[in-house]
Amino acid sequence: MRFDAMNSLLAQVRRVEVERRLEFAALPSGWAAVGLLALGVLLCACVVYLYRHEGRAGASPRVRWIMAGLRCAVIAAIGLIWLEPVLATYLHRLIDSYTLVLVDTSASMDLQDRYRRAEDIARVSAVAPEAGREPVRRTEVVARLLDRDDRALLRGLTENNRVRMFTFADEPNAVATLRAAREGAVAATDKPASDEATATTARNVGDAPVTFSAQGPATDIGTSLRRAVESLGRAPVAGVVLITDGEINRGDDAQAIAAYAQDRRIPLHVVGVGDPAPPRNVRVAEVVAPDNVFADDPFAVVAQISGQGMTGATVAVQLVERSGADDTGRVVATRNITLGADGTIEPISFDHRQDKVGRFTYRVTVPVGPTESVTDDNAKQVTVNVMENKLRVLVVAGASNWEYRYITRLLQRDPTFQVSCWLQSADVNAVRDGNLVIDHLPATAAELYTYDAILLLDPDPIELTSDWTELAAELVTRHGGGLLFQAARLHTSSFLRDPATEPVRRILPVTFDPDADLILNQIGHYQQTGYPVVVPPAAAGHPALKLPENIDPAYDWGSISEVYWHLPVLREKPVATVLMRDSDPRMQNAYGPHVLFATQYAGAGRTAFLAFDGTWRWRAHSPAIFDKFWVQTIRYLVEGKLAGGNQRGMILTDKETYQLGSVVQVSARVFDRAFKPLEAPEVTVTYKLDGDERKLVLARNEDRPGWYDGSFVPPRTGSCQLSLPIPGDDLNGMSGEFARREIQIERPNLEILHPQLDRDGLRALAEATPGGRYYDVQDIAGLAEAIPDRHESTTIRSRPVPLWDDGWVLVLLIGLLAAEWTMRKVFRLL
Repeated sequence: MRFDAMNSLLAQVRRVEVERRLEFAALPSGWAAVGLLALGVLLCACVVYLYRHEGRAGASPRVRWIMAGLRCAVIAAIGLIWLEPVLATYLHRLIDSYTLVLVDTSASMDLQDRYRRAEDIARVSAVAPEAGREPVRRTEVVARLLDRDDRALLRGLTENNRVRMFTFADEPNAVATLRAAREGAVAATDKPASDEATATTARNVGDAPVTFSAQGPATDIGTSLRRAVESLGRAPVAGVVLITDGEINRGDDAQAIAAYAQDRRIPLHVVGVGDPAPPRNVRVAEVVAPDNVFADDPFAVVAQISGQGMTGATVAVQLVERSGADDTGRVVATRNITLGADGTIEPISFDHRQDKVGRFTYRVTVPVGPTESVTDDNAKQVTVNVMENKLRVLVVAGASNWEYRYITRLLQRDPTFQVSCWLQSADVNAVRDGNLVIDHLPATAAELYTYDAILLLDPDPIELTSDWTELAAELVTRHGGGLLFQAARLHTSSFLRDPATEPVRRILPVTFDPDADLILNQIGHYQQTGYPVVVPPAAAGHPALKLPENIDPAYDWGSISEVYWHLPVLREKPVATVLMRDSDPRMQNAYGPHVLFATQYAGAGRTAFLAFDGTWRWRAHSPAIFDKFWVQTIRYLVEGKLAGGNQRGMILTDKETYQLGSVVQVSARVFDRAFKPLEAPEVTVTYKLDGDERKLVLARNEDRPGWYDGSFVPPRTGSCQLSLPIPGDDLNGMSGEFARREIQIERPNLEILHPQLDRDGLRALAEATPGGRYYDVQDIAGLAEAIPDRHESTTIRSRPVPLWDDGWVLVLLIGLLAAEWTMRKVFRLL
């Protein structure tokens, strides 16, 4: 820290001059000095008088004058010793003053202004003559402003002070340091050590055109000003030139910024860039659609449209569908809406069907109007994965109870299911239920793997061999299928004790309680009072728990579902999601209330556990509740397979749309070849944005086996594709498969909600600082002259070297006295 500070100080010192002076440390002043001088003169006069009137003969007058001079020299030497002569060294340091130039590069500075008012056109026409006829980008105005008249502004600023230029958004970034003209050529100086990581120094003011990239997520003038000033160390600041549109949306407000400048006596010279007229703009605020839908199923793309300065205007909103990166898209729907008052959100819903399978992008656009201030917020998109809608389901049931009857009838009626039923209690020659009738339980991989999901409704384990349960488990873990196990009184206890069923129990989302039978015996197998289920807050929006839209709004799962019997389990597994718990105070253990319904990922697929067999009772409230629960639960279980769930990994982000500059949190779930959680210390995700491909290393989450976490900040707006190679057995350790995810990066709302130039606010900010002033772009001719030369000169006096406290002084005194004594001896004056 001290080394950096010293380097910074040396960089600020332009010239050091050394001066040496002879000084007297004990030199008196005033009347004391006069008295001392008089005393010396008197003593010397006495010596001369005595030698002239010496009564002894033998010495000529000339000799007497010489001896008097020697005696006066001794008196003078003693007087000089008493005055303590010293040699003093002075270092004169000239410290340069700086003018700071802060150029706003937040996202709002990348907007294109469509100047409509004559007075605003006049203000900017000096640097943008096309204003009023075509849009003018604000960064282009800044670049022309600095390039204008052979960089006259920058050259003028370097006449008196050094210039350090920064770009800033939410924090400053040093660009260049220019020498003052009095130092010679107007060229860049060596940058201080503290700026080496960020500063790029130009060789000459006139070398290359000035360009800026405005993508910052917010405008924080206060933080940027403070850090820019602090980067100068103790160098004086002559003034600050702030080039901005005035949209302060983070950090200190204008009043606090002015107070900071006042406290340090720093004048702010503010140059306003942009159109100060109230904006006219239509913005697509948000687009929402389901992540996955089944082919030919209706789904809604909901958009929210807002406007500024366009109350009552009618605009056309289009829904454009695109099936791939090379597809230009087609308009599938157009709706006209009338905009409300500023800030009002107008929702609009597009109902759509897609009969083809694949990933489709739906873009909601509003044509850009001729007077709109912001042109890049008129569209947003969302990606929908359309999956095959014919689901093959195998139902294996131990007995024909109410649950089995209603579930099989539901699946046979629904055209999106092809169901095969194997009722174990039926006669050998009985005709089986289902629209895909089978005459035996599928027992080979070729037979079983044709199904997307298996429903085990209290199955009898006597018919389920270890080979069959292993195949069922592999259908889930290797091929992305779904499996649901529903407990009931008849066969579940024997199912849990049978070693042959261990492969299925291993992939279920709960840990079974070995004392389940004892608990049931204590409280009784049949209860006359039902207890409602409790949905944990974290599971409230789960796809399997959505209620029908046409039922009484007063209904919720607590009022619909009452449980009279359930199988007690010990707890959910670490990677499971609990969707329902029991509210019976007797049905809880050290891990909390008993789990009634839970799901989890199991390898490439999903599994579910339902601890009770009374969902058929929900039909008393509405058959739609029962039907929707089972349809959406089965679809959720097979979603992994139909959406590419044969991969052993997936990428998750906390949302699908991010603002530029925000942090994207990425999580990945990865399994090894045995479909066990991967134990590697890290995995690498590749993310591509507009052709720019980068790597992101995800670290293992020690609390969640198989999960890896990391984050990154997108460098620009656009569609970002993330891909994760799946570990395999080939030479490079990869399987050749990838888990993929796509997210959207958008311009920050903070920067486009209020895009107009805040002229009045910037003027007030500048005038609140000592000597500060606001400038329009055509008025900057006198800006450089308004910033004075404030360089400082400091003098440091080193420790003086005594000249009297030395051996030669004693030799001199003895020599003078000896010379006088010798002459008196020779000329017989003793």
